[in-house]
Amino acid sequence: MFNKPIKEINAEYQAEEQFLPSIQNLIRETCINAGMTRKDAAAVTLAIEEGVTNIIRHAYLYEKGFVRIRIVIYQRRIVFSLMDTGRPFQPQSDTKLDLKKLVESGRKGGLGFYMISKIMDSVEYISAPGFNELRMTRLISRQPEKARLFMGRMFTLRVKFSVYTFVIMLTIIAGAYILINERSVKGIREHLHDTVTALSKTMAAQAAGFVLNRRSDVEFDELAISYIEANPELIWLVIVDSSDYILADTRDIRNLHKKYEPPENIDPTAVGVPQKFGNGDRELYYLYREVKSGERKIGGIQMVYTGEQYLAEIDAERQKIIFLTLIGLAIGIGGIYLLSNYFVSPIVRITERVRKFSSGDIETELPLEGVEEYFEISKALNEMMSRLRRDRENIIERERVAKEIEVAGQIQKMLLPGKLPEVPGLQLDAFYRAASRIGGDLYDVFPIDQKRYCLLVADVSGKGIPASLVMSVLRTVIKTQAKGKETPHDILEAVNNFILDDIPPGIFITICLGVFNSENRTLNFVSAGHNPLLYFKSSEKRVELINPSGVPLGLPLDRPEDFGLKLREQTLELQEGDIVFIYTDGITESMSRTGEKYGMERLLNLFRERIALNSSVSPKEVTALVLEDIDRHAGMAVQNDDITFIALKCCPPVKTESELRVEIEKHN
Repeated sequence: MFNKPIKEINAEYQAEEQFLPSIQNLIRETCINAGMTRKDAAAVTLAIEEGVTNIIRHAYLYEKGFVRIRIVIYQRRIVFSLMDTGRPFQPQSDTKLDLKKLVESGRKGGLGFYMISKIMDSVEYISAPGFNELRMTRLISRQPEKARLFMGRMFTLRVKFSVYTFVIMLTIIAGAYILINERSVKGIREHLHDTVTALSKTMAAQAAGFVLNRRSDVEFDELAISYIEANPELIWLVIVDSSDYILADTRDIRNLHKKYEPPENIDPTAVGVPQKFGNGDRELYYLYREVKSGERKIGGIQMVYTGEQYLAEIDAERQKIIFLTLIGLAIGIGGIYLLSNYFVSPIVRITERVRKFSSGDIETELPLEGVEEYFEISKALNEMMSRLRRDRENIIERERVAKEIEVAGQIQKMLLPGKLPEVPGLQLDAFYRAASRIGGDLYDVFPIDQKRYCLLVADVSGKGIPASLVMSVLRTVIKTQAKGKETPHDILEAVNNFILDDIPPGIFITICLGVFNSENRTLNFVSAGHNPLLYFKSSEKRVELINPSGVPLGLPLDRPEDFGLKLREQTLELQEGDIVFIYTDGITESMSRTGEKYGMERLLNLFRERIALNSSVSPKEVTALVLEDIDRHAGMAVQNDDITFIALKCCPPVKTESELRVEIEKHN
């Protein structure tokens, strides 16, 4: 099971150093994804980089080439193969790489392969004519990574806080203990030396009397022994005469009257100065004091003493202090752990809250408690959550509004004629493109009766929902008011009277409305503040603008009848080939990226140069030409207004059955 590859990766790079970062990323990600620790992944990446670098610098020294990388991942190991077609690293017949020999020879590159061999668990170099492969195997060790994760979970913030605080306290206490102990020992030693020095002076004065009075050996011995017994810090005591012959010796009475020999490493001339000397593990001090009679030396006292008794007492106290300190530390650790609850618990709650936030919960708030810093953090986090919550609500609301606008736009498009009616004597085409999701333009063509048809293009001021609502109402009102009316003037006047009180303030409507009579092929039309109608008279090859006077719908006037009085109606007697183009200002005000308007002159030139010269052009072709010219002018600029227009062309009249019959008879 373990010998079956889990995955195989093959890659090929040009043998150039600029591709080394890509190779490093490939190796690193592969190792980590295979379960290798980051430390091992970094080491393997370094080894592969060294191998590729050697191929670039040595195998392809005189030529360019490619290096192929094959990575085979097994359950417990990864096999890396670096393949090239350059010069072999070891051209001899022996295809096994002798790494040790390379290192010993000091050849350039040998140390690199030595490093590779140290990082990889096995390295093999295979060379054949035109093909070289450096194969390296690295075992996967996952245990350290898991162990680190386990330890990381064990050491929570509270435990870390307690451990670090304990270590700091222990360091402070240990440092204070060492300092105090050294000062105490030093003070005790100084006190010991002062005590023994004073004792030596007293004893020297007493011994002087014994020497001058020629006391017996027994009396000298009793004097020495009495001092030894009375002063436990004294180890031994020797009294000598002026010639250093022993008068009393507490070490051994058999030394009496023998020449005194001071201990080794002791300066016998140092009078009254404590000298430390070794005697096994014991800390001993030596003191010499002259016995004088006036200024004359009549003898001497050598004494050896120690502060072991004091030190033992200090050790006993020290142990008590250590014991009490350990008890205090144990209590302190408990206190620190409990205290950590006070400081760490808010952090834990904040951390848990952040985790919930990352999982999508922005409703739950943190309690405002704890010290001031935690209080401020919790407060700031709650405020951030509140802002995010409001933003999310606003986003939802905007999405809802956008959805509603999208639906409104779809409904608005449904209100526009899906298919223009068949109008005898006319070819028709219409176009509508809103600048935003919903627009304020309108076009319509509908029959009024059997021979008359109403054609209109309107533009509601502004854009968006208010304009679209007005447009929707306007379309219905026009259809309703057109019934029974004879002229476009009557229709538009009735429409204005109907909607005047219902149009919101600040909104008005420009409209060009015409009535086409299919029987006599006349077009009567009015313009309520709309763009001039563009009329191409085929017989004269002439393009002209016709704009009868009128004011927009919905404008407040002094008298209601003023609208009808200002509205002028005009009649066009259409001939075969004549073209009428009714449009909104979205065409003439279409802007390029530099802010230049399309303009009326461009529209006129388009008709004069491309439409007027083609007598067979259809309304659909007019639509295509106009849109092509507008889009070419606008380029990538954003459309800033709705574009709406109707193009109609007068075509031969439809013959009646009697006319067709007469024509057939003439033909026969």
